[in-house]
Amino acid sequence: MLILRNLDINNPNELSFVEKLYTESFPHSERRPLDRMLELYADSDKFVIQVIVKDDIQIGFLTFWHLSDFTFAEHFAIAPEARNEGVGGEVMKSFMAEQTMPIVLEVELPTTLIADRRIGFYQRLGYKLWESVSYYQPPYHAGYNPIAMYLMSFGEIDVAERFMSIKEELYTEVYEC
Repeated sequence: MLILRNLDINNPNELSFVEKLYTESFPHSERRPLDRMLELYADSDKFVIQVIVKDDIQIGFLTFWHLSDFTFAEHFAIAPEARNEGVGGEVMKSFMAEQTMPIVLEVELPTTLIADRRIGFYQRLGYKLWESVSYYQPPYHAGYNPIAMYLMSFGEIDVAERFMSIKEELYTEVYEC
C-alpha cells in the first residue's frame, strides 16, 4: 500500500532518509540548503514535505507549495531501489488527486535522455509542457546562475497567459528573491 504523509521532523530516521535522497537526487544548484528547507517546513503553512511509504518502507519524498491559486511541485524523488516499477506514476497520480488547485512544476530542458524521459513521464500523466514560455529557475545559492527550465502544468491553468503572475509568485514565495 502506498502512503504519502507529512514528514515528521522529530523522526531522525525520516529526516536522514529525506536528506540522503534529496542530496543524491538533485545537484547542488537545484536544491536549497537542507537547513533552510526544514526551516520553511516548520515555519510556513504553504510549504509541505511528504514522505512516500510503500509497504512500511520509505521509498521517496515530495515537496510542494500551496500558493495563491495553484500548487507548485518543487522536488520529487524516488529511491533508486524503488524506481522503474511504476511507483513514480502511482505517487504522482495520488498527489494530483489530492490537489484542489492546478499544479505547476519545473523540468529541465530536454537536452539529455533523462530530462527528455522526465518530460515524457509528466506528459503521460496529463501535464502540459509550456515550451513557448521562457523561464529561468532562480539560483538557490549566492553566486550561482539561473537555470533555463520549462514549466509544466496540470489542471485548468493557462501558464502562458498567467506567466508574469506565476513567475512573480514563484520568485517571491519559493525562491525568496
